[in-house]
Amino acid sequence: MNNQSYPNYGPQMPPPYQPTGGNGAYPPNGGYPPNGAYPPNNGYPPNGGYPLNGGSPPYQSRNIQCGSDGVYRWVYEVPLMSNPVVFVTVFKALGITFAILALIFVIINVTNGEGWEGLLFMGKLMLIIGGIFIVLFLLSYLIFAAINGWKYVMIFEMGQEGILLRQLNRQVKRAKAVAWLAVIAGLAGGNRGAVSAGVLSATHQEMYCEFGSVRSVKPKRGWHTIKVREMLTHHQVYAADEDFDFVFQFILSHCPKAGK
Repeated sequence: MNNQSYPNYGPQMPPPYQPTGGNGAYPPNGGYPPNGAYPPNNGYPPNGGYPLNGGSPPYQSRNIQCGSDGVYRWVYEVPLMSNPVVFVTVFKALGITFAILALIFVIINVTNGEGWEGLLFMGKLMLIIGGIFIVLFLLSYLIFAAINGWKYVMIFEMGQEGILLRQLNRQVKRAKAVAWLAVIAGLAGGNRGAVSAGVLSATHQEMYCEFGSVRSVKPKRGWHTIKVREMLTHHQVYAADEDFDFVFQFILSHCPKAGK
């Protein structure tokens, strides 16, 4: 075989354009704009160039991972003392119950014809009972927070049809929950089935929210909370600051009945 050279028939790239000018026909900085012709962040928009609507490519962050099944998973540790959302939610529920009882007592008082004196006595009695109720509620909440280590760990699994909310047992730490999700999402080696079973066994409470039945989606950014309400059930989804907009927009865009 001779050493004859053959022409390259593959695709050819044209030489870079070099406008004529001084300094050897090369413009300042070698003909390239600042930063080597690359825009900030290598040409990608913030957060890796992923859209907020869960499109392709999927959203990824240091907190949220998207598995091969297209489900977004993340862990959030809720501080029971610095984040008042749990306190306010429980207090509202009990307060509504107390208000209904007070209204029933007033109706009974009016029906019996006891007049203003009876209403005044009933009002004083309800104030005393209300004060005792508030004190007992505060003590109960402190005991609840102390038993749970002043925080609890939540796992969220958000897909196209709905979101699964899991509260883990107080013995489970955030680092362990994150490791579980890394395996489930296919980001680490291991037995996915065994890990999923471990998550289920460590779950203290589990609720599923179907997006098609959601009536209201309200963000509480200062509390890192998104309130998702169905007809009879209220859910609270938690997300870190950097992921809050994505989670909120994803839920809102998948709830056709929200706000209607």
